[in-house]
Amino acid sequence: MKKIRLARTEYIDSGHFIPGHPKCGRPHGHTYRVDITIERELDRDMLLEFDEFKRRVWEVLAGYDHVMLNEVMEKVPTVENIAIELHGRLKEVLPGFRLTVRVWEGVRKWAEAGDE
Repeated sequence: MKKIRLARTEYIDSGHFIPGHPKCGRPHGHTYRVDITIERELDRDMLLEFDEFKRRVWEVLAGYDHVMLNEVMEKVPTVENIAIELHGRLKEVLPGFRLTVRVWEGVRKWAEAGDE
């Protein structure tokens, strides 16, 4: 069997601030692009139906959309920590897949968390 990857790109709008940071220490917002890629052996015709993929992803992303991330995350909401947290939460709703989550903060900056 061949391994196959399936991906979705979603967007969330969130506010945050980085305490003590000279530029990002003030509350501000971003439109984050979130790329979610799942992978495993293809043992039937579909890895996961796209509507089901979207439903599971939004089960998680809804808690991060249009909120102040500092209020919903335990760690400082840097793009690195956002990627790590989303990866952990998405892993819960997408079990059985190798998972990679890339979070874009703006156009040219991103962090990626994935399975080893």
